[in-house]
Amino acid sequence: MQKVVTASEMQAIDRSAIEEFGIPGMVLMENAGLAAASLIHENVPDLLEKKVVIVCGKGNNGGDGFVIARHLFIDGVQVDILLLGKRQQLKSDARVNADIAFKMGVPIHEITDKNLNAQNHLLRHCHIIVDALFGTGLSKPAGGLYEKVIKKINASNKYVVAVDIPSGVDSDSGLFIGPHIKANVTAALALLKRSHLLFPAAESMGEVQILDISIPHEAVEKQDIPVAWLEFEDIQSLIPKRPTNTHKGEYGHTLVLAGSRGKGGAAGLTGLAALRAGAGLVTLAVPESCHQALEFNPLETMTVALPETKSGCVSTKAVDVIMETLKGKNALAIGPGLSTDKETVRLLETLLPQVECPLIIDADGINALGKSGKLIDQIRAETVLTPHPKEMSRLSGWSVQDILNQRIERAGEYAQEHNITLLLKGARTVVAFADGTVLINPTGNPGMATAGSGDVLTGLIAGMISQGLSVPSATSAGAFIHGMAGDIYAEANHLIPLIASDLLDKVPEAIKRILT
Repeated sequence: MQKVVTASEMQAIDRSAIEEFGIPGMVLMENAGLAAASLIHENVPDLLEKKVVIVCGKGNNGGDGFVIARHLFIDGVQVDILLLGKRQQLKSDARVNADIAFKMGVPIHEITDKNLNAQNHLLRHCHIIVDALFGTGLSKPAGGLYEKVIKKINASNKYVVAVDIPSGVDSDSGLFIGPHIKANVTAALALLKRSHLLFPAAESMGEVQILDISIPHEAVEKQDIPVAWLEFEDIQSLIPKRPTNTHKGEYGHTLVLAGSRGKGGAAGLTGLAALRAGAGLVTLAVPESCHQALEFNPLETMTVALPETKSGCVSTKAVDVIMETLKGKNALAIGPGLSTDKETVRLLETLLPQVECPLIIDADGINALGKSGKLIDQIRAETVLTPHPKEMSRLSGWSVQDILNQRIERAGEYAQEHNITLLLKGARTVVAFADGTVLINPTGNPGMATAGSGDVLTGLIAGMISQGLSVPSATSAGAFIHGMAGDIYAEANHLIPLIASDLLDKVPEAIKRILT
């Protein structure tokens, strides 16, 4: 897993590299600039025939820009530097590298409000612009000269390379701070920052490439960074292997409590997804009015008819039937299509504290938890919640906007407070664990915003748990495979026509790609 850091965590890592490992800041800046110059060579064909403008601020990000300029200049690339300020105003390592570039003959244009427009020809006639204005150091909206330059860079329609993070982006939240650079490629120095991955800021990154600047591994590990980026290899190690001489009983039995009149399909999707994930057996526990249809489709699942209310929702009379059916089951998935009928909510209030096998609670199951106050803390079983931001708001009392603005923090806080695993849906999906760890899932696309998609996710997680995966591992694997199935469909077709049953169809291909 790739560690994902905040600006303050990265500063602590840099400080450790300098103070504890004796690597001078000048060396780190040199490594960053050299690696970024190499990236530009790799990404831009015929670079020696192109003109490059490097826009530098007065801090360390600008210092990286001076190093990039020097190396490109040595390589024979035509380079100009636009410095927002005076060279004499620079400090420390940035000043040293600016002076070196100046003495080597790299053109440095000191930009002020008065002469900014006189430099328009450089932006107009160049091919590549390097954004070395702020990096992760920005804490307030860019104004004045900086705002004007950012707008000119975006209006130029040139190929833009951002050093560490596009200027104008908050490095931690995934949010924009006023005007911001839109990059074609972003050179992430040493480690991914949260906003490389979180939307809406991720849309401004272009392709993100991590550059090795020789930060010692130990300097990173000392910080105990809780957030990581899920990778293909992480999931590959989680999917259960199957010995030759086995039978269905060895791969677990999932019980799905779902459906209400008019929403029986949700139970079917969840059950089929659990089977696609590898569960040996699946039973659907559904209201009587849904039962007959689900006896015949899906054919691969078993069914149990539950007492229902006049409106076709699961009744409180179903508690004993469900508890009896739960015997021998390895996981219980609750919520898809279940409704928030008052009697169904009362059923869950009675049922959930009695369940001992792992629980996966989604959709109306989550909404019922939100209506029931402290019910979440009465659950004894290992629990996964899979809310989207609006369901998370109902559950927690936080506003939807607050959750969107602090996806990682809010998911982590809730998971720790209630000792659960929480999968917060959206772009990007984050998975938070009770120990404070938060994983960011890289797979998935906007086409998956479709009815039934969450039901498939619930079933995948339940099916993984039924096979013996730990709740955190099953949730991570389920999220990754779910998103990958959507990506495989989009590759072959388009985002717009994707429906939930397409995800089911593509799960086998997703698992195949992971395992081969």
